[in-house]
Amino acid sequence: MDWLRQTLEESRQQSEKVVILSHQPILPGSSSPICLVWNYRDVLLLLREFSDVVIASFAGHAHKGGYKRDISGIHFRVVEAVLENPAPNKTYGMVDVHHDRLVVRGFGNCTSAEYDFKHLRSVVSSIRGCEAATGDAS
Repeated sequence: MDWLRQTLEESRQQSEKVVILSHQPILPGSSSPICLVWNYRDVLLLLREFSDVVIASFAGHAHKGGYKRDISGIHFRVVEAVLENPAPNKTYGMVDVHHDRLVVRGFGNCTSAEYDFKHLRSVVSSIRGCEAATGDAS
């Protein structure tokens, strides 16, 4: 958790955007509860703290896939497993990164989807609104 916090803080300082990749899902509702990473509550609280930096989280483990958008706006996608697709079909996806969205192009059983970055703008707008109200633009 210390490494993740430090990495997210550095990304914030450098105005970088982050996509989290993990084997197990993090957000309840994005997959079966039994599939979640054991410390999902701690990880989720940390990611929410950095919702101005974190665009999305992609995970595996839950073979049927899943998706849920968190209250922070972060997208949590569980990618469908190759194992669930009968031969000779292939399941895979490609992610295209645009300035305002991620686009998953799915093949086989992988679902195509588009994930916007609107939550990043709302966080920045909220910060700017606070600066204007307090006169603090540091």
